[in-house]
Amino acid sequence: MLKTIGLHFRKIDILNFAIGTVLPIIVLFVVYSSVKSNTILQDHDFLSLLMNNKGKFIFYFFVAFIEEIIFRGIIFGVLLKKCKNKYLSCVVAALIFTLPHIFNTDNFSFSVMFIFPLLYGMFANEMFYITKSIWMSTGFHWLWNYIITSLFLATGTQNLIYVHIIVAMVIMIPLFYIIIRKTSSSGNKF
Repeated sequence: MLKTIGLHFRKIDILNFAIGTVLPIIVLFVVYSSVKSNTILQDHDFLSLLMNNKGKFIFYFFVAFIEEIIFRGIIFGVLLKKCKNKYLSCVVAALIFTLPHIFNTDNFSFSVMFIFPLLYGMFANEMFYITKSIWMSTGFHWLWNYIITSLFLATGTQNLIYVHIIVAMVIMIPLFYIIIRKTSSSGNKF
């Protein structure tokens, strides 16, 4: 049962999880660096902002873990089996993932909360499809949420990053795809 929802405990899953955690750190550091000239962020460095919100570090892991089990392991997994069309399953599962997120417009605009979860959902579905595991998408989801909250929501600078987030997703999806393909070709199969 656990394997069917991508909850494996293989050696390769440690690498998948590590890749998933490193990528948002890199991308969001670049975004942070590009908006650091804003007066609110000038007096803060990347690591100190992350450490100021460390109380939510574990919380965001559990949120990501549960969402990845539900949206990747269960919903995308069921759609793949029922539909047999990877692309249609990927888009439908991403749209389902987007639905609860679009109502979280307290901190971000509606368009950002539609576009980013949709792009992330498609990308996370691809991570799951290739690795047959939820660990890469869980690592990515966990640190993305934690860093966004710690850097931008905590400083009230989330309005500065709308375009940066969308551009980052459009750029990183093909790059991550290459990385994921390389890790999956090293024997990461069911």
